[in-house]
Amino acid sequence: MVYTTKQGIWRLLLLVLFLMGLCPTMAEGAAEAPQQNVLILHSYHKGFSWTDDQNNGIEERLKSSKIPPVIYTEYLDWKRYPSEENLQRFYELIKGKYAKLHIDAIITTDDRAFDFAAKNRKELLSDAPIIFSGINEIGYDQIKDQKNISGVIENIDPSETIRMALYINPSIRNVYLVYDNSESGLSTAQLVIKKLNSMNLGLKLHSMNQMSEEEINRTVLSLSSDSILLATTFYSDVTGKVTELDRFSSELSAISTVPLYYMYEYGLNHGAFGGNLLSGKLLGEKAANVALRVLGGENPDTIPVSFAGTSRNVFDYNQLEHFHIEVKDLPPGSEVINKPFSFYETYRGLVLILIAVFSVLIVFIAILLFHAGVVRRIRKQLMESNERFSLAAFGADAVIWDLDMTTMIYYFSDRWYELLGYEIGEIDEHYIGWSNIIHPDDLEQEERQRKDHLSGKTVYYYSEYRIRAKSGEYKWFQARGKVQRNEEGGYVRFAGSMTDITDRKGYESKLQMSYQELESTYEELTALQDELLEQYNKVVENQTLLQASEEKYRVLAFNDELSGLPNRLSLTEELKSFIEENESGQAALFFMDIDNFKYINDTMGHTFGDLLLKQAGERLLALSAGNSRRYRFGGDEFVILLKDTEQPEQTVFYAEALIQSFKEPFQLGDSTVHVSISVGIAQYPCDGRTAEALLKNADIAMYRAKQAGKGTYMLYGQNMQQYFDERVIIEKHLREAIDNNELSLQYQPKVTLPNGELWGFEALIRWNSPVLGFVSPLSFIGIAEDCRLIIPIGEWVLRKACLFLAGLHRQGLGPYHISVNISVIQLLMDDFAETVLKILRETGLNPRYLELEITESIIMESFEEISIKLEYLKQQGIGIALDDFGTGYSSLSYLKQLPITTLKIDKSFIDGLPGEGSSMPLAGSIVAIGHDMGLIVTAEGVETKEQLEFLRRVNCDKVQGYYISRPIAEGQVQAWTRQYARQMINVEKC
Repeated sequence: MVYTTKQGIWRLLLLVLFLMGLCPTMAEGAAEAPQQNVLILHSYHKGFSWTDDQNNGIEERLKSSKIPPVIYTEYLDWKRYPSEENLQRFYELIKGKYAKLHIDAIITTDDRAFDFAAKNRKELLSDAPIIFSGINEIGYDQIKDQKNISGVIENIDPSETIRMALYINPSIRNVYLVYDNSESGLSTAQLVIKKLNSMNLGLKLHSMNQMSEEEINRTVLSLSSDSILLATTFYSDVTGKVTELDRFSSELSAISTVPLYYMYEYGLNHGAFGGNLLSGKLLGEKAANVALRVLGGENPDTIPVSFAGTSRNVFDYNQLEHFHIEVKDLPPGSEVINKPFSFYETYRGLVLILIAVFSVLIVFIAILLFHAGVVRRIRKQLMESNERFSLAAFGADAVIWDLDMTTMIYYFSDRWYELLGYEIGEIDEHYIGWSNIIHPDDLEQEERQRKDHLSGKTVYYYSEYRIRAKSGEYKWFQARGKVQRNEEGGYVRFAGSMTDITDRKGYESKLQMSYQELESTYEELTALQDELLEQYNKVVENQTLLQASEEKYRVLAFNDELSGLPNRLSLTEELKSFIEENESGQAALFFMDIDNFKYINDTMGHTFGDLLLKQAGERLLALSAGNSRRYRFGGDEFVILLKDTEQPEQTVFYAEALIQSFKEPFQLGDSTVHVSISVGIAQYPCDGRTAEALLKNADIAMYRAKQAGKGTYMLYGQNMQQYFDERVIIEKHLREAIDNNELSLQYQPKVTLPNGELWGFEALIRWNSPVLGFVSPLSFIGIAEDCRLIIPIGEWVLRKACLFLAGLHRQGLGPYHISVNISVIQLLMDDFAETVLKILRETGLNPRYLELEITESIIMESFEEISIKLEYLKQQGIGIALDDFGTGYSSLSYLKQLPITTLKIDKSFIDGLPGEGSSMPLAGSIVAIGHDMGLIVTAEGVETKEQLEFLRRVNCDKVQGYYISRPIAEGQVQAWTRQYARQMINVEKC
């Protein structure tokens, strides 16, 4: 036993020592873990939907962890400021803020933030591991050093979206891709195009990144039903115009004739039809999960890069309604947002439960009513039984009572004493004595009923009352009796029986309570029925409101809100209906466009433009005829359908009346505006038997009317279609001319008089298409202006010419000048002056060596707006030449106000020199006028020695033309200048 005790003590000591050894370890484990720091670097700016979604996903996941890290967030703002200066400023910012802070992990969103972190983390950010989000496959493959890096790839795969679109509309054959030319836009588009081509579905892809916002809008207005739009990212169009995604997407969807599918979920609620949408928040959450694993001690190199689980199949109910697509027609498993509230669908389970409960309650009420009937029958039977018992009890050994009417002393049978617990003699049997044990509430009733019977009012005495037993409790008794009278009518005896009805009264009380509960239940059911009826009435009322709303939307869908006229959709349906019902009839379709409407909009504002459109609609309504219908087709375009045109002159008379009606000026507020219209006419059935053909041909005729000088009408002819087709072909190939290096410049020399020194060159554009061959500028410049391709082409010409001249100057040639022709479309751009100065800075050309040539008609068309810009450029040292002078209609008063430095005499005044015609004195007069106004005068089109001599005599300052030299290719200019320097052609030698 002693040995066992010692052994136990030693074991206890060892246990204590073991626990003491564990104490430091436990203390260390209990110590608080060191705080960790996470830096989130965003490529774009706060407020950009994609960036905000990723940031929300990252922060919510990090903050929900057991030990949330300290979160620091920075924005590179690369989408708005993609420059090296911005990178340098951001570098200095990070260096200053985090120099003394240890960073445990870096989370980057999108490519530019990742590139910055990968380049500078060793120097600035504690060489922390990088977890990326928002980098696509191309971006990830370009990462050279992938050590200490993991993250979530932005899996850009349009395959599921295309499959969903084909599920909804199997006839799709064209996919129009909407994206911009930013780094992310081009990278994303490259992946999308690659994926779509790999699907081998025979789809034709159309990229829209080389279009301006206006061109994109015009394109989507006329897309056929076998097309869809697929948007990736969009921040600015080809002109550099920045457009907020929300506005651009919403406006594009509103005018598009086909659904706008998206690759990213931030397009939802902003016009996106739907698709397999990448979720920025899911990307952020998955990236944060990887970051938490890294913070927990895992090596980033062992964590695989994630691809899946970052998208959702979702559609916008409003867009489904817009394109008349039912929810049931969507691919299985699709999510629908913005679905309107439906009481039945939302509370379907509750409604069914209420109906079931109501049905059960009806059955329950029926059972209770049946039970109440049974109770009433039982009660009736009980009363009948009591009556029989009372009659049988007379003279029986029961609770029998007998009142001596002379002494008023009662006799009670022994049963009465047994029931109440009293002893015989213990109760005063005199009426006044024993009546004291009757319940006070029942005493008055009993006395009345007794007196009624004794007075002959009732055949029998009957009363129910409570009597207090010896125990103190009250028992219910039913007393029945009958008075016996003598022949004289006096009282002889009053006797009867008593029955203990305490149990029956309890049952009746319970039955009464059940009946009251039944009434309460019935009242509740009635209230529930009223409530259900009220809810049903609300459902009916909502259905009525819904039908009224649908009717309102139908009216809005078929009518133009601004002008009050039926819209394009109404026109299409009515035109199709007319053709179907009038196969042998005749009609004329007038396609009307307001001339120079864009200029009115730009100079007077959109409010004036809308007012003009509204008054134009009213004027068309005033020009009503019983067989005509008027529509607003879109923008400043209107369509009139004239039916039953049996005589050809009807169409002509109506067209002339239409042209004449718009010659009356419009009063827009305090301004009086004169406008004209151009009208194209297609006749049914000779110019087309379908709505599409008639509209297309009328549009072609209208365009020809504009080319004919505006303010007139033109009937469609087959030759117009050929011209239009040729124009479409030219425009198609012209859109690829810059990218394919098909454009070039030639330079025609200009020399000064009288010494013949080389002043410089005029830059002339040339287009040699591999498909069309050499295309004259007279053929494609007008088309480029109409489709606004003249803006990128004109900017290319200006930059190319300035680079060419700056190169000559650097080689010691010159100093020469360069003249560049400018289109009115360029001049009307808000940033035209800034663009010119920017090109001069980029090319290093001094502004005084640049001369811009503007045609006289251009300046007269937009005098005030253009004059301000030209005056500003003139102040910067740039020369302004008025080209083709004398062919326009400007007065000398206007000429004095123009900010020009040079007058160019049109070739038509030079061709007749030095003959005896009117050109000779007129050319000299132009030179004199120019000199009187302090301007330099240049003559173009000089082809003979005699013309040159005449111009020298009238003191013309500069000349150009074939006599000096034809336009020279860029590679031959230097050789020509050396040869000309040797020859030194001057006026005196000529």
